[in-house]
Amino acid sequence: MMSNRLRAAAFALGALFGASACQSTPSALVPLQNGTTQTSGTRVTGKHYLYATTLDWNAGNGSVYYYDAYDKNSSPRGSLAITPGFPDGVWSDVHGNVYVAVVNSSTNNGRGYINVYTPGFGKLLNTYTQGLDGPSGGTFDAAGNMYVANLCGTSPSESCYVFARPGQRLHATSSTTGYVAIYPAGKTQPSAYLTSPINIAVNVALDKSKNVFVVNNTGGIAWNVVEFAAGKSPGQIVPFRGLPKQRWVGADAFDPTGALVISVNSAIDFFPHERGKPARSLTNGVVVADGLSYGPDGTLFAGNYEYISNEGNIVAFPPGATAPARTYAVPYGNGVVSVAVGGAR
Repeated sequence: MMSNRLRAAAFALGALFGASACQSTPSALVPLQNGTTQTSGTRVTGKHYLYATTLDWNAGNGSVYYYDAYDKNSSPRGSLAITPGFPDGVWSDVHGNVYVAVVNSSTNNGRGYINVYTPGFGKLLNTYTQGLDGPSGGTFDAAGNMYVANLCGTSPSESCYVFARPGQRLHATSSTTGYVAIYPAGKTQPSAYLTSPINIAVNVALDKSKNVFVVNNTGGIAWNVVEFAAGKSPGQIVPFRGLPKQRWVGADAFDPTGALVISVNSAIDFFPHERGKPARSLTNGVVVADGLSYGPDGTLFAGNYEYISNEGNIVAFPPGATAPARTYAVPYGNGVVSVAVGGAR
Protein backbone atom coordinates (compact mmCIF):
# COMPACT_ATOMS: atom_id res chain seq x y z
CA MET A 1 0.00 0.00 0.00
CA MET A 2 1.24 3.51 -0.75
CA SER A 3 0.56 7.05 0.34
CA ASN A 4 -2.74 8.39 -0.94
CA ARG A 5 -0.78 11.27 -2.46
CA LEU A 6 1.18 8.80 -4.57
CA ARG A 7 -1.66 6.42 -5.31
CA ALA A 8 -2.89 6.41 -8.93
CA ALA A 9 0.41 7.70 -10.31
CA ALA A 10 3.05 5.45 -8.81
CA PHE A 11 4.12 3.56 -11.88
CA ALA A 12 4.20 6.65 -14.08
CA LEU A 13 6.27 8.48 -11.48
CA GLY A 14 8.68 5.58 -11.23
CA ALA A 15 9.68 6.33 -14.79
CA LEU A 16 9.96 10.02 -13.99
CA PHE A 17 12.12 9.86 -10.90
CA GLY A 18 13.85 6.49 -10.66
CA ALA A 19 15.47 5.48 -7.39
CA SER A 20 17.41 8.05 -5.41
CA ALA A 21 18.63 8.31 -1.87
CA CYS A 22 17.82 10.97 0.71
CA GLN A 23 21.14 12.54 1.63
CA SER A 24 21.87 14.37 4.86
CA THR A 25 23.58 17.74 4.83
CA PRO A 26 25.52 19.50 7.60
CA SER A 27 23.60 21.76 9.94
CA ALA A 28 23.99 25.51 9.63
CA LEU A 29 21.78 26.39 12.61
CA VAL A 30 23.45 28.11 15.53
CA PRO A 31 21.69 27.73 18.89
CA LEU A 32 21.62 30.89 20.98
CA GLN A 33 20.66 31.60 24.57
CA ASN A 34 17.15 31.85 26.04
CA GLY A 35 15.53 29.51 23.55
CA THR A 36 16.42 31.64 20.53
CA THR A 37 18.04 30.25 17.40
CA GLN A 38 19.76 32.10 14.61
CA THR A 39 19.28 30.80 11.06
CA SER A 40 21.23 32.57 8.33
CA GLY A 41 21.04 35.85 10.27
CA THR A 42 17.32 35.57 11.17
CA ARG A 43 16.35 35.15 14.80
CA VAL A 44 13.48 33.03 16.08
CA THR A 45 12.18 33.66 19.58
CA GLY A 46 10.74 30.78 21.56
CA LYS A 47 10.61 27.06 20.91
CA HIS A 48 8.90 25.62 17.86
CA TYR A 49 8.17 22.02 16.97
CA LEU A 50 8.51 20.44 13.55
CA TYR A 51 6.00 17.64 12.91
CA ALA A 52 6.32 14.94 10.26
CA THR A 53 3.81 12.23 9.39
CA THR A 54 5.39 9.07 8.02
CA LEU A 55 4.25 6.01 6.13
CA ASP A 56 5.84 2.59 6.05
CA TRP A 57 4.54 1.53 2.66
CA ASN A 58 5.34 -2.16 3.24
CA ALA A 59 3.61 -2.37 6.61
CA GLY A 60 0.77 0.00 5.73
CA ASN A 61 1.03 2.06 8.89
CA GLY A 62 2.70 5.23 10.09
CA SER A 63 3.53 7.59 12.93
CA VAL A 64 3.90 11.29 13.63
CA TYR A 65 7.34 12.43 14.80
CA TYR A 66 8.15 15.78 16.30
CA TYR A 67 11.43 17.67 16.57
CA ASP A 68 12.78 20.91 17.95
CA ALA A 69 12.56 22.84 14.69
CA TYR A 70 15.51 25.15 15.43
CA ASP A 71 17.56 23.22 17.97
CA LYS A 72 21.05 21.87 17.33
CA ASN A 73 19.80 18.32 17.93
CA SER A 74 17.76 17.17 14.92
CA SER A 75 16.71 13.83 16.44
CA PRO A 76 13.00 13.31 17.19
CA ARG A 77 11.82 14.35 20.64
CA GLY A 78 9.02 11.81 20.48
CA SER A 79 6.38 10.21 18.30
CA LEU A 80 2.73 9.30 18.10
CA ALA A 81 1.90 5.87 16.66
CA ILE A 82 -1.28 5.63 14.59
CA THR A 83 -3.20 2.36 14.38
CA PRO A 84 -5.28 1.32 12.58
CA GLY A 85 -4.69 3.45 9.50
CA PHE A 86 -1.96 6.00 9.03
CA PRO A 87 -1.55 9.78 9.37
CA ASP A 88 -1.89 11.40 5.94
CA GLY A 89 -1.77 15.05 7.00
CA VAL A 90 -0.59 17.35 9.78
CA TRP A 91 -0.98 21.09 10.42
CA SER A 92 -1.05 23.49 13.38
CA ASP A 93 -3.05 26.50 14.58
CA VAL A 94 -1.96 29.84 16.05
CA HIS A 95 -1.86 28.32 19.53
CA GLY A 96 0.58 25.61 18.47
CA ASN A 97 -2.02 22.85 18.70
CA VAL A 98 -1.35 20.11 16.16
CA TYR A 99 -3.97 18.50 13.91
CA VAL A 100 -3.39 14.92 12.70
CA ALA A 101 -5.54 13.58 9.83
CA VAL A 102 -5.89 9.79 9.83
CA VAL A 103 -7.03 7.71 6.84
CA ASN A 104 -7.42 4.00 6.06
CA SER A 105 -8.99 3.48 9.46
CA SER A 106 -12.18 1.67 10.36
CA THR A 107 -13.01 4.58 12.67
CA ASN A 108 -15.90 6.79 11.53
CA ASN A 109 -17.18 4.19 9.04
CA GLY A 110 -13.90 4.30 7.17
CA ARG A 111 -14.07 8.01 6.44
CA GLY A 112 -11.13 8.90 8.66
CA TYR A 113 -10.84 11.48 11.41
CA ILE A 114 -8.75 14.38 12.72
CA ASN A 115 -7.31 14.42 16.23
CA VAL A 116 -6.21 17.70 17.83
CA TYR A 117 -3.40 17.68 20.38
CA THR A 118 -1.57 20.22 22.47
CA PRO A 119 2.02 20.91 21.29
CA GLY A 120 4.20 17.82 21.45
CA PHE A 121 1.11 15.56 21.76
CA GLY A 122 0.81 16.37 25.45
CA LYS A 123 -2.98 16.05 25.51
CA LEU A 124 -5.79 15.08 23.14
CA LEU A 125 -8.08 18.11 22.88
CA ASN A 126 -10.68 17.19 20.29
CA THR A 127 -11.64 14.85 17.46
CA TYR A 128 -13.24 15.82 14.15
CA THR A 129 -15.38 13.23 12.38
CA GLN A 130 -18.09 15.25 10.60
CA GLY A 131 -17.70 16.23 6.95
CA LEU A 132 -14.65 14.04 6.34
CA ASP A 133 -13.93 11.46 3.65
CA GLY A 134 -10.20 10.76 3.64
CA PRO A 135 -8.72 13.93 5.23
CA SER A 136 -5.28 14.62 3.77
CA GLY A 137 -4.28 18.18 4.68
CA GLY A 138 -5.50 21.35 6.30
CA THR A 139 -4.91 25.01 7.03
CA PHE A 140 -6.50 28.05 8.66
CA ASP A 141 -7.44 31.52 7.50
CA ALA A 142 -6.84 34.66 9.57
CA ALA A 143 -10.30 34.38 11.14
CA GLY A 144 -9.62 30.86 12.42
CA ASN A 145 -11.77 29.00 9.91
CA MET A 146 -10.27 25.60 9.06
CA TYR A 147 -10.03 24.20 5.53
CA VAL A 148 -9.56 20.43 5.17
CA ALA A 149 -8.67 18.66 1.92
CA ASN A 150 -10.36 15.27 1.45
CA LEU A 151 -9.10 12.58 -0.89
CA CYS A 152 -12.62 11.29 -1.63
CA GLY A 153 -12.49 8.29 0.70
CA THR A 154 -9.79 5.72 1.23
CA SER A 155 -9.45 1.96 1.46
CA PRO A 156 -6.49 -0.36 2.07
CA SER A 157 -5.97 -0.83 -1.65
CA GLU A 158 -4.49 1.05 -4.58
CA SER A 159 -7.85 2.53 -5.54
CA CYS A 160 -9.78 5.52 -4.26
CA TYR A 161 -13.21 4.88 -2.82
CA VAL A 162 -16.15 7.20 -2.37
CA PHE A 163 -18.34 6.40 0.59
CA ALA A 164 -22.01 6.64 -0.32
CA ARG A 165 -23.40 6.19 3.19
CA PRO A 166 -22.38 4.39 6.39
CA GLY A 167 -21.77 0.73 5.73
CA GLN A 168 -21.77 1.06 1.94
CA ARG A 169 -19.16 2.39 -0.46
CA LEU A 170 -19.02 2.80 -4.19
CA HIS A 171 -15.87 2.14 -6.16
CA ALA A 172 -14.82 5.23 -8.06
CA THR A 173 -13.58 4.37 -11.54
CA SER A 174 -13.11 7.17 -14.07
CA SER A 175 -13.60 10.04 -11.64
CA THR A 176 -13.75 10.72 -7.92
CA THR A 177 -15.26 13.39 -5.73
CA GLY A 178 -12.56 14.89 -3.56
CA TYR A 179 -13.36 18.18 -1.88
CA VAL A 180 -12.41 20.78 0.73
CA ALA A 181 -14.54 21.07 3.87
CA ILE A 182 -14.66 24.47 5.60
CA TYR A 183 -15.14 24.54 9.37
CA PRO A 184 -16.08 27.82 11.09
CA ALA A 185 -13.75 28.79 13.93
CA GLY A 186 -14.40 26.62 16.97
CA LYS A 187 -16.86 24.32 15.19
CA THR A 188 -16.52 20.62 14.34
CA GLN A 189 -19.20 20.60 11.63
CA PRO A 190 -18.44 22.07 8.18
CA SER A 191 -20.47 25.04 6.99
CA ALA A 192 -19.45 24.81 3.32
CA TYR A 193 -17.68 22.61 0.77
CA LEU A 194 -15.50 23.31 -2.27
CA THR A 195 -15.86 20.63 -4.92
CA SER A 196 -15.72 20.98 -8.71
CA PRO A 197 -13.38 20.48 -10.55
CA ILE A 198 -11.48 18.57 -7.83
CA ASN A 199 -10.78 14.90 -8.48
CA ILE A 200 -8.70 13.99 -5.41
CA ALA A 201 -7.84 16.82 -3.00
CA VAL A 202 -4.29 16.19 -1.81
CA ASN A 203 -3.53 19.42 0.05
CA VAL A 204 -4.88 22.94 0.56
CA ALA A 205 -3.36 26.41 1.11
CA LEU A 206 -4.75 29.94 1.33
CA ASP A 207 -3.29 33.24 0.19
CA LYS A 208 -3.71 36.52 2.10
CA SER A 209 -6.93 37.28 0.20
CA LYS A 210 -8.48 33.95 1.31
CA ASN A 211 -8.30 32.47 -2.17
CA VAL A 212 -8.10 28.68 -1.78
CA PHE A 213 -5.52 26.61 -3.68
CA VAL A 214 -6.03 22.85 -3.79
CA VAL A 215 -3.48 20.30 -5.01
CA ASN A 216 -5.50 18.02 -7.27
CA ASN A 217 -4.62 14.44 -8.19
CA THR A 218 -6.29 14.27 -11.59
CA GLY A 219 -5.89 10.51 -11.86
CA GLY A 220 -3.73 11.05 -14.95
CA ILE A 221 -0.10 11.89 -15.68
CA ALA A 222 -0.52 15.64 -15.12
CA TRP A 223 -1.69 16.70 -11.67
CA ASN A 224 -2.68 20.33 -11.18
CA VAL A 225 -3.72 23.01 -8.70
CA VAL A 226 -7.31 24.30 -8.49
CA GLU A 227 -8.00 27.84 -7.28
CA PHE A 228 -11.27 28.86 -5.63
CA ALA A 229 -11.61 32.64 -5.47
CA ALA A 230 -12.57 33.77 -1.97
CA GLY A 231 -16.18 32.85 -1.31
CA LYS A 232 -16.76 31.52 -4.82
CA SER A 233 -17.23 28.19 -6.56
CA PRO A 234 -16.56 26.34 -8.85
CA GLY A 235 -12.82 26.55 -8.94
CA GLN A 236 -10.49 27.11 -11.87
CA ILE A 237 -7.32 25.22 -12.81
CA VAL A 238 -4.31 27.46 -12.19
CA PRO A 239 -2.60 28.23 -15.53
CA PHE A 240 1.03 27.32 -14.95
CA ARG A 241 3.63 27.47 -17.72
CA GLY A 242 6.97 25.77 -18.12
CA LEU A 243 6.15 22.71 -16.01
CA PRO A 244 6.77 19.10 -17.11
CA LYS A 245 3.96 17.50 -19.11
CA GLN A 246 4.16 14.48 -16.81
CA ARG A 247 3.95 15.93 -13.34
CA TRP A 248 3.07 14.98 -9.80
CA VAL A 249 2.20 17.85 -7.46
CA GLY A 250 2.70 16.86 -3.86
CA ALA A 251 1.99 19.91 -1.71
CA ASP A 252 1.40 23.65 -1.75
CA ALA A 253 2.07 26.56 0.59
CA PHE A 254 2.63 30.32 0.55
CA ASP A 255 5.97 31.86 1.43
CA PRO A 256 6.29 35.04 3.56
CA THR A 257 6.30 37.23 0.40
CA GLY A 258 2.97 35.79 -0.74
CA ALA A 259 4.37 33.59 -3.52
CA LEU A 260 2.59 30.31 -4.22
CA VAL A 261 4.98 27.41 -3.58
CA ILE A 262 4.31 23.93 -4.96
CA SER A 263 6.32 20.73 -5.17
CA VAL A 264 6.45 19.39 -8.73
CA ASN A 265 8.19 16.06 -9.33
CA SER A 266 11.66 16.50 -7.76
CA ALA A 267 11.59 20.30 -7.49
CA ILE A 268 9.95 23.00 -5.39
CA ASP A 269 8.72 25.88 -7.57
CA PHE A 270 7.88 29.47 -6.61
CA PHE A 271 5.16 31.55 -8.32
CA PRO A 272 5.08 35.20 -7.14
CA HIS A 273 1.92 35.83 -9.21
CA GLU A 274 0.25 32.52 -8.29
CA ARG A 275 0.38 31.40 -11.94
CA GLY A 276 2.57 31.47 -15.04
CA LYS A 277 6.21 30.37 -15.00
CA PRO A 278 8.08 29.68 -11.75
CA ALA A 279 10.40 32.52 -10.78
CA ARG A 280 12.81 30.07 -9.17
CA SER A 281 13.08 26.45 -8.12
CA LEU A 282 14.76 24.42 -5.39
CA THR A 283 16.19 21.05 -6.36
CA ASN A 284 19.14 20.45 -4.00
CA GLY A 285 18.07 17.95 -1.35
CA VAL A 286 14.62 17.54 -2.91
CA VAL A 287 13.69 13.98 -3.83
CA VAL A 288 9.89 14.00 -3.86
CA ALA A 289 8.52 16.68 -1.53
CA ASP A 290 5.26 15.30 -0.17
CA GLY A 291 4.96 18.08 2.44
CA LEU A 292 5.79 21.80 2.70
CA SER A 293 5.62 24.12 5.69
CA TYR A 294 7.13 27.47 6.66
CA GLY A 295 8.62 28.32 10.03
CA PRO A 296 8.16 31.73 11.68
CA ASP A 297 11.47 33.00 10.30
CA GLY A 298 10.68 32.00 6.72
CA THR A 299 12.57 28.71 6.79
CA LEU A 300 10.98 26.23 4.38
CA PHE A 301 10.67 22.67 5.69
CA ALA A 302 10.14 20.01 3.01
CA GLY A 303 9.29 16.37 3.66
CA ASN A 304 10.74 13.86 1.18
CA TYR A 305 9.13 10.56 0.25
CA GLU A 306 11.28 8.39 -2.03
CA TYR A 307 8.61 5.75 -2.39
CA ILE A 308 10.54 3.30 -4.58
CA SER A 309 13.01 2.65 -1.76
CA ASN A 310 10.40 3.53 0.90
CA GLU A 311 12.67 6.15 2.47
CA GLY A 312 12.37 9.78 3.45
CA ASN A 313 13.57 12.72 5.50
CA ILE A 314 12.86 16.40 6.13
CA VAL A 315 15.13 19.16 4.82
CA ALA A 316 15.19 22.80 5.91
CA PHE A 317 15.92 25.73 3.58
CA PRO A 318 16.69 29.00 5.42
CA PRO A 319 15.34 32.16 3.77
CA GLY A 320 17.08 32.73 0.43
CA ALA A 321 18.99 29.43 0.54
CA THR A 322 19.31 27.22 -2.53
CA ALA A 323 20.40 24.13 -0.59
CA PRO A 324 19.23 22.61 2.70
CA ALA A 325 21.01 23.76 5.83
CA ARG A 326 19.65 20.96 7.97
CA THR A 327 18.23 17.44 7.67
CA TYR A 328 15.87 15.62 10.05
CA ALA A 329 15.85 11.85 9.87
CA VAL A 330 12.91 9.46 10.17
CA PRO A 331 13.20 5.73 10.92
CA TYR A 332 14.44 3.43 8.21
CA GLY A 333 11.66 2.16 5.95
CA ASN A 334 9.50 5.29 6.29
CA GLY A 335 8.66 8.08 3.87
CA VAL A 336 7.51 11.54 4.95
CA VAL A 337 3.94 12.27 3.89
CA SER A 338 3.42 15.77 5.35
CA VAL A 339 5.10 18.33 7.63
CA ALA A 340 4.05 21.24 9.83
CA VAL A 341 5.64 23.75 12.19
CA GLY A 342 3.94 24.98 15.36
CA GLY A 343 4.84 26.91 18.48
CA ALA A 344 5.54 25.08 21.73
CA ARG A 345 4.00 26.39 24.94
